[in-house]
Amino acid sequence: MTNRGIKRLLAGLSAVVLTALAMSVPASATTTATLSIVAHQDDDLLFMNPDIAADIKAGREVWVTYLTAGELPCTPEFAGHCGIDYADTRIQGERAAYSTMAGVANDWQFEQMTFGGHPVAVNHLTGTQVHLIFTFIHAAAGPADNCGDLYRLITVPGFVAHPIDGRPGYTRAAFTGMLDAIIDHVDPDHIRTQSSVGHREPDPDNIDHVTGAILVAEADLDTAGTTRVRRDEYTGYQIRQLPDNVSPYWTTAKRAAWDAYWPHDWNLYRGVTPGHRPWDNVMAKQYHPAGRVFTPGIPWIPPADVTC
Repeated sequence: MTNRGIKRLLAGLSAVVLTALAMSVPASATTTATLSIVAHQDDDLLFMNPDIAADIKAGREVWVTYLTAGELPCTPEFAGHCGIDYADTRIQGERAAYSTMAGVANDWQFEQMTFGGHPVAVNHLTGTQVHLIFTFIHAAAGPADNCGDLYRLITVPGFVAHPIDGRPGYTRAAFTGMLDAIIDHVDPDHIRTQSSVGHREPDPDNIDHVTGAILVAEADLDTAGTTRVRRDEYTGYQIRQLPDNVSPYWTTAKRAAWDAYWPHDWNLYRGVTPGHRPWDNVMAKQYHPAGRVFTPGIPWIPPADVTC
């Protein structure tokens, strides 16, 4: 029986016992878990919100994994705002955003956890069920590197991706094995990823968004090559071209989380006119690409036309 199945069984047993004692069932026995996996710090806030905010408000166990460091190259253009230092400022932004969504102090506990034999940085928001996982894989950032290490894991046989924080490197099998172990540990009711076909949109997606989704889909397969845990894909850059579809209540929640994040991100705030908000045109938007919900038992066929 999975951890989630055990929790549900315990919830039922607790209800019987605690009713007799006129006590409430502990929240941990009744909450469900979601696992959202994105390429960069900010993708979750732009493209998977307000769904993640709704999970937090509902008291669910929320895990978010960032597949790259989201760093900028240390070229003259980005001097002083690059590499691991810039990646850390984006992490600080994510922490601020999630504490805002949870309505608690911005107080986090760090833990190095091991998934699939690989040590990974994990942040836990104190007093909540919010957990952020950071892999620090090298991100695509043109023109210095238009492809990134996620793309090379998929396309270059034998390639090893070395996290920029100095932790051990990953082959493709090791990286998907690490993701598979995260899925097993979280035991989510469903997984969120970015679109594995976002490169086909009129407003094409970032290569890390697409290749990250492909790698997660691969990690979510059973031995028969079919989907193990339900996986929902989310539209990326293309939402800029689509009409608003989020209610005022959740638009406000999404905007509050975003406003907690973006002042930490130099690459966003450096070009913003005072009094304006970067990406303001997506605050009332959240979309799924058509036909990109994969329920258990559905075969996974990766797109063969991904290039950087």
